[in-house]
Amino acid sequence: MKKMEDQKKSRYGRISNKRKFNEELDLSLASVNDMSNGKRNVFNVGDMVWAKTGKYPVWPGIVITDPETNKFSKNENMIPMLHIYYCNDAYKRNWIKMKQISKFTGKEEILTEIPKITTQISRSKLKIKWNKAVDEAEHLAAMNKHQRISSFFGNNFLGPNSPSENKADSSTEQKTPIKQLAMIEDNYNGDQQVDFNHEEQALVNNDSKDHPRHLIPKLCRQFYANGWVTGTGGGISIKYNDQIFIAPSGVQKENIEPDDLFVQNLDGEDIIVPEPEKKLSKSQCTPIFMCAYTERNAGAVIHVHSMEAVKLCLLNPENELRITGLEMIKGIFNEKTGKFYDNDEELVIPIIENSKYEKDLVETFKLALRKYPSTSAVLVRNHGMYVWGSSWITAKTQLECYEYLFGVTIFKKTNKV
Repeated sequence: MKKMEDQKKSRYGRISNKRKFNEELDLSLASVNDMSNGKRNVFNVGDMVWAKTGKYPVWPGIVITDPETNKFSKNENMIPMLHIYYCNDAYKRNWIKMKQISKFTGKEEILTEIPKITTQISRSKLKIKWNKAVDEAEHLAAMNKHQRISSFFGNNFLGPNSPSENKADSSTEQKTPIKQLAMIEDNYNGDQQVDFNHEEQALVNNDSKDHPRHLIPKLCRQFYANGWVTGTGGGISIKYNDQIFIAPSGVQKENIEPDDLFVQNLDGEDIIVPEPEKKLSKSQCTPIFMCAYTERNAGAVIHVHSMEAVKLCLLNPENELRITGLEMIKGIFNEKTGKFYDNDEELVIPIIENSKYEKDLVETFKLALRKYPSTSAVLVRNHGMYVWGSSWITAKTQLECYEYLFGVTIFKKTNKV
C-alpha cells in the first residue's frame, strides 16, 4: 500500500498520485537536459527534441518557427521557451518552457532515463500513438535538417484524418503545413546556426565591468578582505532588469567566478545555472533576498556575517537598535521619507532572532520590514545583517556606513561614553 503522504487528494476528495507522478517526471526530464554536455542545450530550427507538456509523457517533436510570429524562441516573463511541433499529432504545436525540453535521444535512451514513461503510456491507444511518434522522430533524426523539415511537413508519416488527442489546451494546430513549409524554406539556410534565446546569451556574454556577472565576484572579494564574508558565509544578489543574479552558497566568496552565479526571474524560476560539474547550489539567503526585492523594490541585497553586527546585538538585548548624533548616519537612506537621514535624526534598525535555516527567517524578516518602513537593513542576532538599496552602489555604501556606525556604537557602549 502507498504511503498516505505520497498521495494527493483531488478536489472531489479522491486519492490520486497524478500530481506527484508528473512532478517526478518533470524532474527526470530536467536531469536528462542537465546531463547533455554538462550545459544547457542550444537548439536551432529543425532540431529534434523531447518535450514535456501537461499530464502527457515526454513527447518527441521538432523545433520549428511559429507561423504567427516567425520566431522559434522567446522569453515569456523572462522564462525561455521554444516553439515545438509534435510528431504523430496532426501538426499540433506549442510553446514549451526550455526547462521542459531536452535533446532527442531515441526510445531506448529515454526509457532508460525516465522508466516511468512505461507506466504513463500504459493505455493502449496512447502507447500506440507514442510509439508511432517516436518511430517518426527517429526516422526524421537520421536526416539532415532541410530534409527533416520537408519530410515533416510533407505529410509522409500521417494522413490528414489521423486520430489525435488534444495534448495541451494551449497548443494550436497548423492548418496549412505546406504554407508553413514554404515560409520556413524562405528563411532557412542549412548552414545557419541560430543560437537559442538571444537575451539569455546576452546575460552570459556581457563583458561590461558594471554587469552583475563581474560585479558580484569583485564585491565578494572586497567584502572578504573586510572580514564580512569569511568562512563561506554571507551572500550578495543584484537585480539586472528583471533578472536576479545570485552568488552560490557554501563557497569561498573570495574565489567566486562569473560562471558560478545563478540567475533567476522575479518569480523564482531559474534562467541560468552553473554547470553541473561545479556542484554549486544557490545561496541559502535567496528567500530573504526575494523579500527585499518584492517588499521594498530593492536593486541589490547584501548579507554579511559581520563581527561588528554580532557584537552589537550581544550588547543590545532589545529587538531594535537606535543610533543618533553621528555624521555617518547621513549615508543611510530613509525608505519611508525617500531621502537620506540627517545626522541629528534617530536611526532605528530592527533586530530579529536567528534560526537554524535561513529560509525560516522569512516571516520575521517580512514583519520587520512592515513594522519598520524606514529601515534599509535588518540585524539577525548571533548571525549578521541584511542590507539593501535601490542599486548595488547604494547597498554597498550603506553597508559601509552601517559598519562604521556599529563600530562607534560598540565603543560608546563598552566605554560608557
